[in-house]
Amino acid sequence: MNISSPGIARNSRKAPRCERHDAFLHPEEQAESAARFPAGHQAQMAFLLAAYTRNACVVAALLGTRARTVHRHCRGWSLPPGPRLRRALRRRVLDLVCPRCLFDRAVEEARQARRDARRAARRLPRE
Repeated sequence: MNISSPGIARNSRKAPRCERHDAFLHPEEQAESAARFPAGHQAQMAFLLAAYTRNACVVAALLGTRARTVHRHCRGWSLPPGPRLRRALRRRVLDLVCPRCLFDRAVEEARQARRDARRAARRLPRE
C-alpha cells in the first residue's frame, strides 16, 4: 500500500459536509464535493479568492474580516485563522463546491433572469 500518495491523506481526513444538503447528496455527489474541496485553510482562502476574481475586499466582507487578513492567510501567515473565521471560510467554500448548492444557485439565477425579462417586457411602450 502506497501511503505517500495524496489520495490516502485526502481520504483519511473528515469529508466536508454541506449542512443544507447532506441528507440529500448521493454518494457520487459526496465524492465529487470531497474531491473539489481544497485541503487546508490556506488553500481554501486561495480558492475563495480565485472564485471572487482576486477581489480580497469582497472575500473579507463575506468572511467578516479585513482584506489584509485575507491576503495574509493566502500567503501562509504563521497564525492560523480563528474558529469563527475557519467556520465562515468552510461554509463559503462549501457553497461553491457542493453540487446541490451550485444547482440551487443556477436555478435561482434562471428564475431571476426570467423575472427580469418579464419586468423589461412590461416596461416596453405598447402601440
